[in-house]
Amino acid sequence: MESMPGDLQEVAAAIRAEIRLEAEEAEREAAISAAMRRDVAGVARELMAHGDTVAVDVGQRMFVGQIMAVGSDVVTIDTEPRRVDVNLNALQRMRVVKRARSGGRRGTSGGAASLRARLLELHLSGEAIEAGIAGSDEPILGPVALVGSDHIAVGEEAAPEWFVPLKSLAFVRTADPSIDLGV
Repeated sequence: MESMPGDLQEVAAAIRAEIRLEAEEAEREAAISAAMRRDVAGVARELMAHGDTVAVDVGQRMFVGQIMAVGSDVVTIDTEPRRVDVNLNALQRMRVVKRARSGGRRGTSGGAASLRARLLELHLSGEAIEAGIAGSDEPILGPVALVGSDHIAVGEEAAPEWFVPLKSLAFVRTADPSIDLGV
């Protein structure tokens, strides 16, 4: 009978170990389940929170930098010296090129809630933009003349030259000031 307490301790330790293993397995399954429900905007938010440096391929271009903000259909990347706003619906791929050891950010400060909201900001600013089109390596340059319900017009407000459906718009950023737009 004296060996009973030792046996009970071993049984209790075995039960605790089994419970710990079951909890770890449940945690892994929950993480996998959460990852399966996440969309690409959610992935971008997680990479932003980590502070990782990413490369995104969109249109015929690749941009590298840290994610500044994520909206419903747009991800804003700090590409130094200018930011680029990428249409998540035109994103071809995104990869981590450098894991951050610290840093990261939460929230959407510094970015627009949606691509259309960002385009409205650019229209109001009057700044010239570089607009990348999915499937084309030739950007469209000029000011945003109008933001329609499903397109933008680029060029002079009185007579815009380009009309781009939002679904074809791969990215937008302010134009490089050294480029002569001829406008």
